[in-house]
Amino acid sequence: MKRFIKITFLFCFILFYSTKGYFQQTNGHTALTQNERITALRKMIRQPIANTDNYDVTYQHLQLTPSMSSRYLSGEVITYFTAQSDMSYIEFDFHSQMNVSSVEYHGNNLSFTHNNNQLNIVLPNIITTGTLDSIKITYSGNVPDTGLGSYSVATHNGKPVVWTLSEPYGARDWWPCKQDLTDKIDSIDIVLKYPKIVSGVEMTGVSNGLLTSESIISISGTDYKVSTWKHRYPIAAYLVAFAITNYTKFSQTAGIFQTFPIDNYVYPENLSLVQAQSGYFVPIMDFFEQKYGHYPFYNEKYGQIQFSWGGGMEHQTASFLANYDRYLVAHELAHQWFGDAVTCGSWQDIWLNEGFATYSEGLIVEEMDGQADFDNWKQNSVSYITQNTDGSVFVQDTTDIWQIFNYRLSYKKGAMILNMLRNEVGDSDFFNGLQNYVTQNSFQYVRTDDFKSVMENQSGKNLTEFFNDWIYGEGYPIYNIQVTRIGSQEYRIVINQTTSHSSVSFFELSLPFRFSDNNGNELNIKLQNTYNNQEFILQTGFEVTDIQFDPHYDIIHKNSQLNVNLKSNLNEKQLFKIYPNPANDYLNIIPSEDKQILQIEIYHIDGKKLTEIFRPGSTINITFLDTGTYWIKIKAENYEYWQRFFKK
Repeated sequence: MKRFIKITFLFCFILFYSTKGYFQQTNGHTALTQNERITALRKMIRQPIANTDNYDVTYQHLQLTPSMSSRYLSGEVITYFTAQSDMSYIEFDFHSQMNVSSVEYHGNNLSFTHNNNQLNIVLPNIITTGTLDSIKITYSGNVPDTGLGSYSVATHNGKPVVWTLSEPYGARDWWPCKQDLTDKIDSIDIVLKYPKIVSGVEMTGVSNGLLTSESIISISGTDYKVSTWKHRYPIAAYLVAFAITNYTKFSQTAGIFQTFPIDNYVYPENLSLVQAQSGYFVPIMDFFEQKYGHYPFYNEKYGQIQFSWGGGMEHQTASFLANYDRYLVAHELAHQWFGDAVTCGSWQDIWLNEGFATYSEGLIVEEMDGQADFDNWKQNSVSYITQNTDGSVFVQDTTDIWQIFNYRLSYKKGAMILNMLRNEVGDSDFFNGLQNYVTQNSFQYVRTDDFKSVMENQSGKNLTEFFNDWIYGEGYPIYNIQVTRIGSQEYRIVINQTTSHSSVSFFELSLPFRFSDNNGNELNIKLQNTYNNQEFILQTGFEVTDIQFDPHYDIIHKNSQLNVNLKSNLNEKQLFKIYPNPANDYLNIIPSEDKQILQIEIYHIDGKKLTEIFRPGSTINITFLDTGTYWIKIKAENYEYWQRFFKK
């Protein structure tokens, strides 16, 4: 679920961002958060109880006949499964309010019990490990009203609409399934049978995947549509969904690797408005493909289906949207990568869905509105995050819905942690890492450590401290920074920090600075802060008149102080002489006094480390560098010295 107006979807999928067009943004977020928490509460109270570990679902065929005027639903579900151990019984999650009329196995009816939302079926013989088998369940009844989700019968503009929203444990309200975070259904077909004409208008049914056939049959003088949808990608039970009303459909073509349709199913009364907004649908999809890789379900479709709730839900290939605000569209679409293709394997890791989808909204601001608006987005996010001094992104207590669906932590702080990780590893490694994360984990459940491993392999950096501080720890740093001019164009930066919460003694982080003068010269640099009272010496190449800390609001901090003294020092002298600059094949390094050089590192101008030399001599071979601008960092006993140079 997701965003702005997102609805309640939890599961690593919920975002709730509000939509500017239908709700005022702040109020929309608040309402969404409340809705999600209420939904989560009812779902937490009734956790899945069926013992489903002994089989793996390979295919399910759902045949559903919903009433358009009541909560009555009849259905038939055929499940193909592979035995994970020798099986004498099979269980499904299924609400006890629904009536199971028969369970059929190889043409024979089986005995079963149906209590406490658990359907237990005794098998006539042992199904041995590794065997592929199937079972058919026929049922009907009034789908329970569990609160804000799972199954809804409503109206829009006087016309009926039926829709589902099962995340995370609502699927069992309306069909017998397996609702855990360990097993995805490999493939599924959904057959919808519903009256063709209701209230004088024609009905249209929509579900996951592709519409493969549609026919009309007559039952007792009433024409029924039979719509068959197939989905051939692994899918979690809570992401299976359908909606039926008098939709108007219009389609667009997207895809930078391979074209596929964006199918928009809209209430007729909103068609002109949605068409006016539709200009950004394809650009958002194309942008996410550039950043995250191929749309995960490109062989089918991406659907955006309007429904009557205050937000959105990222059903696989079929996001349900209350409206088509740009933020809501972006949030739900991003979930197709982060939440659907790759799904968090525990409520503790919900940030892997919601933080990623929320940051995707920010990336759309950066791409479509520019740096200034993106900076404003990040600044507002940090202000919201630091309203409180505590709170872990990693959910410690999954029985506490306020922790799971905490918008400040799971959504906003999760998003800004991704921004800080981007700042830490650089744009190239960050976005390549995201693509690798999706590629390596598509159609699987993941945990935070899985994401960490991918980003470490991509960047070559040990990110244990970063994840310990920002994902598992609480709070944020408060910086006290002193900048003093000590030479002609040299400046000493001394950094200290305190933390807002005792769970983290020190936040190790790359800190961005901007040095500039009145003539248009500007120098941007990131200093790796790893301990208190850390000292850096920076050779800028010009006389600095202004210094900014965190100029683009890239990191989470609050109440930080930057103290600057740029007065000229009569005893000015350069600590190190680095020449020639520009250089061809070699750099010479001469200290101004008896300084012992412990280590030299060379960085690309974008901050990526290229080499490090321990106990170097006075001459450094740089023939391996391409033409361009670089940083050299000299580590002495109590400080670091930074200077730019140009390789010819």
